[in-house]
Amino acid sequence: MMLLPLYVHPLVDPEAWDALPRGGACWTIVNVHNGPGAGRDEVYAAATDRLHAAGVKMLGYVDLGYGGRANGEVWCDIVGWAQYPVGGIFFDQAPSDAAGLAYVTQVVRAVRGAVVLNPGTRCLPGYAALADVVCTFEGPWESYTALAPAGRDWANAAHLVYGVPAARLGEASALLLTRAQHGLVTDLAAPLPYEGVPSSLRARAAAR
Repeated sequence: MMLLPLYVHPLVDPEAWDALPRGGACWTIVNVHNGPGAGRDEVYAAATDRLHAAGVKMLGYVDLGYGGRANGEVWCDIVGWAQYPVGGIFFDQAPSDAAGLAYVTQVVRAVRGAVVLNPGTRCLPGYAALADVVCTFEGPWESYTALAPAGRDWANAAHLVYGVPAARLGEASALLLTRAQHGLVTDLAAPLPYEGVPSSLRARAAAR
């Protein structure tokens, strides 16, 4: 399954929002303002309602600050996403060590729907049991190709790979699929690799 963080406002890049895959092959991660924001954003509400009606699956973004955010703040963000038609929560900057395991165990209990954790690196196996998907790699293409071959990752692991040369997106997708069941390859690069969609999705949308 594709995991597609989309951290651009619908009015800033409407073409990116129109290019999102329909159906069950992709989870799009939406992010109003480092989470659901302080109140309902009517532009986001209209955009997400339209996508939901078209069959686009969405997750709401919640930052865990690597375990540094108070549970109450995290729960407020989870509740805030009830204003939008999301099917679960994408927990960014999740901890990956033993100290953070109890913290994550508590916060995921508040979620009704899918749970995706993004520590962005390999974490303790206990985290795999807490989520539908765990992102065990997030980084640039150069780092991804430099990884030593280690066989296939956990069954529910995902890899997020950015900065892929556009001409090598097919190669990158094939490599990812040998390593993980879920993830993303995009030619957008740091520091803002998720402010839009990969060029391959734009091209596919233009050909519809």
